[in-house]
Amino acid sequence: MTKIPENTEELTDFILNDVLYGLELDPVDSERLLSYMRERHEHLFGPHSTYFVLGSYESPFKYRLDEALDVLNHRHDAYAYLLATQPDLNVSDDIPDLKVKFFIHALYADSIPLILEHDTGGAVAEFGRIERPTLLDRAYLFPRAQEEHYDDESLLPTEDAVLARSVELAYHADDLDGELDALAERARDHGLNISMQDLDSYLEAELGGRTPSYSGVITDSLVHLEALDQCFSWTTTEELEEQLSNVP
Repeated sequence: MTKIPENTEELTDFILNDVLYGLELDPVDSERLLSYMRERHEHLFGPHSTYFVLGSYESPFKYRLDEALDVLNHRHDAYAYLLATQPDLNVSDDIPDLKVKFFIHALYADSIPLILEHDTGGAVAEFGRIERPTLLDRAYLFPRAQEEHYDDESLLPTEDAVLARSVELAYHADDLDGELDALAERARDHGLNISMQDLDSYLEAELGGRTPSYSGVITDSLVHLEALDQCFSWTTTEELEEQLSNVP
């Protein structure tokens, strides 16, 4: 299906054919699905703008999701939310309830921002789902440090810029320790009291000890979203907040 289901019959067909791929819903599960839709009607179809925010729930990445929720919820008549905060479906054990729940909310959200900081975990599965034609035109991707914005000359005057550059190096440097050591040395040459240990501690807090990367499959899909003007790179939380202005 390439359009949003407009009634319960179309929704049931979509769930069966596009989500469950032919699994049968027994009458009880069908009624529970319709009951869920009725209970969420005001949330899904209300006059407000809805933002279904996706991304990693792991610490420290969840912090950026919370920041995105805060930014979007400050808009007039807006409701931004995470899937985890929505009621669960009460269906049979052989039905992938989390998957069905995801599509019910994604189908009727006005916009679907995805905050991407690495290429493992649930956020990557969500990325694959929002590439479907039914959802793609409302999906907005925010990959961290996909592009490098801080060059060696412009970053040195401020500590914030040096820290931002360290994040970019974590994503792009082949020899991270060597690059961080050189960055700290250049910062000290310009009067900033920053050591390599300071940069290591900052990256630990920002990335949870993870060495972030994007696989070739991810970067190939990023090209698609970039061509649609629906992909916006960021490095710092402040930049993410600014980039969220691209979500209508």
